Amino acid sequence: MIRLAIIIAILAAGLIIGPNITDQQGYMLLAVGSYTIETTATVFVVSLVLFYVLLLFIEWLLGRIFGIGHKTRNWFVGRRRRKAVKYTQSGMQALVAENYAVAEKMLLKGAKDNDLALLNYLSAANAAQELGHEAKRDDYLRLAQEKNPQAGLAIGITQTRLQYQQGQLDLALIGIQQLSKEYGRHPALLKLQKDIYLATGQWPELMTSIDTLASEGLIEAPEYRLLKQQAYAGWFDSVANTEGSTGLIALWQGLGRKEKYQADILVPLCERLIAIKAHQEALQLLLEGINKDSDPRFLACLTKLQLSDYHPLLTNLEKKTKKQSSAELHSTLGQLYLKDNKPELAEQHLQQAIKLQPTANDYILLASLAEQRKDVKQANDYYRQGLALTKAVAVVAKAEGPAASVAASETAATEAKKTTVQLQKS
Repeated sequence: MIRLAIIIAILAAGLIIGPNITDQQGYMLLAVGSYTIETTATVFVVSLVLFYVLLLFIEWLLGRIFGIGHKTRNWFVGRRRRKAVKYTQSGMQALVAENYAVAEKMLLKGAKDNDLALLNYLSAANAAQELGHEAKRDDYLRLAQEKNPQAGLAIGITQTRLQYQQGQLDLALIGIQQLSKEYGRHPALLKLQKDIYLATGQWPELMTSIDTLASEGLIEAPEYRLLKQQAYAGWFDSVANTEGSTGLIALWQGLGRKEKYQADILVPLCERLIAIKAHQEALQLLLEGINKDSDPRFLACLTKLQLSDYHPLLTNLEKKTKKQSSAELHSTLGQLYLKDNKPELAEQHLQQAIKLQPTANDYILLASLAEQRKDVKQANDYYRQGLALTKAVAVVAKAEGPAASVAASETAATEAKKTTVQLQKS
């Protein structure tokens, strides 16, 4: 546009000035080496303008020639890219449809001339794994790394997750540990850590991982509590199998002050001690727990103990009934008196328990005691009440949800079988 304006301006100037200098043409002499050019000033100026116009024409002509080539090249490049996008779309659709062979083929075709080839290779690795081609999976991940060296985290997480899903837990564990060193507390990495540590039984590491997830707000409280219980349970099992009661006690002593007496932690620990016949150690810890917390799970765990002398424990619990009376405490005393072969005292506490909060288990124990006294009528009455209570619990659980209904129904069936057996004996 500027060039055109210059030309118009020169022509306009020529039209205005030309008539005034027709009689004053001027004289121009150019000498270059042995060559000389003589002309009038007017012709010289006109020649310059024409030469400039010629240069502009040549520039335009060359632009058109090379522009066609550029456009042609762009058309071919765009065509290849459009095909790559089309292949990628087909591959992703096949992957979602679980047509993994087609997905792998299309995604690899789409990786060529594609700025997002990283996604193609990662998705192709998923498809290859689903087809059982682990070698191909690793090749695609290697290609992804070569094409996108800066995408180490995404590629590493994908590879480790695929190894975990394939059951290659040793490789997955090595991978997640390496990624943790390089990238630290990345949200996706933390979640994958949790899964791998849980699957491989890395209990202390799992504790750290879920604590970090909770502190980052990446896990809800119910899931956190469940995972914590699973971690402690697995940890206790591992230590019990390798180090016995000494290792379990040492583990417990190493816990924080707030954790030591939480029922979610102490009860599973004591159950492991009981399983390996360390009843006295379990008793000591449970008594400490009861003094710190009134959680009924401590009392329930006490009934699993096998002791040579129940008197100290019974005395301790009897003292507690004078300070605070509960159905769980009386039920525990009743069961422990049965173990100590004192049926009269057992019956007293069981009757007190059902007055405060009746349970099917306490009714069955009372029915058994009534049978021992040859009081068949009373025994049958207890059995019927226990069965009725079990059915009532099943109805309530059904209203609350399917999972609760299944659990309650199973309990009801078990109790009903017990009741039937007892009634047949009577």
